[in-house]
Amino acid sequence: MHKENPLTGRVLWEQSKGDSLFYRSAVSSGDSLLLFVPRRRVEYVLSDGDRRMLYRGKTRGWQPWQGRTFNEVPQHRMLYGVSGGIITDGWSAEASAMRYLNRFNYFGIGGFVRYTETAPSKRKDAEMVYSYRNRAVSVGVQFEVCGYIRSLKTFYYLQAGVGCSYHDFSDWSVEGYDYENRFDDALLGTAFDLMNYPSSQWAASVHGKVGLYTRLSRGLYADLSFGCVWRSLDYRATEDKIVYKASDLYPFGVSLGLRFGRERR
Repeated sequence: MHKENPLTGRVLWEQSKGDSLFYRSAVSSGDSLLLFVPRRRVEYVLSDGDRRMLYRGKTRGWQPWQGRTFNEVPQHRMLYGVSGGIITDGWSAEASAMRYLNRFNYFGIGGFVRYTETAPSKRKDAEMVYSYRNRAVSVGVQFEVCGYIRSLKTFYYLQAGVGCSYHDFSDWSVEGYDYENRFDDALLGTAFDLMNYPSSQWAASVHGKVGLYTRLSRGLYADLSFGCVWRSLDYRATEDKIVYKASDLYPFGVSLGLRFGRERR
């Protein structure tokens, strides 16, 4: 046991479910008692030959102990997630599903739906500011590579995704421009061009994230991530493409959410 006196008995793995390790212990009367102990408290198990052993699941069975904790990595088939965050010039909300392809959750593939809303503004020169509102819905696929910190009951992960997004632009405005007295200014054309910009657009998107999700209870995790999204909004070959702010081309930020799913026993 971790920093405790050892327990003596026969491990009954076939009866051990979830986080409990069952064992049968003899008493002075000659009878035996069926007891259990949380697996997180067990450091290793001694075999009949006094070998230190570690249980590595139904496939690999008992293996020699190599200094690692007895407690196994939580195992999932599917994890679902909801999160919300603050991004450059706006906010975002996301729902996702991830299917893990190996026993210890080190690699998964899934999909996401994300909504973002931004309201950027840009100063063209000392006297002119233009702004607009961008609402976008993104759908795509993503994959994840992660590891597990047993002492903290926390997964760390690197995530990447690709998809497409639909953007709705509104509330185009230009402030601080003197139309009557500056007809000869080269910026006048840009100001009038704002009236002709599209109200919607499709774009490709790629995102990358790094994050942590920590176990709160069986099958429930708190998820904290930081990431950036690239979108192909600068489709124009003229100077007008600068109207799409960097916060819409490369929005980045922090999000907090929950992951949940059934853990395998």
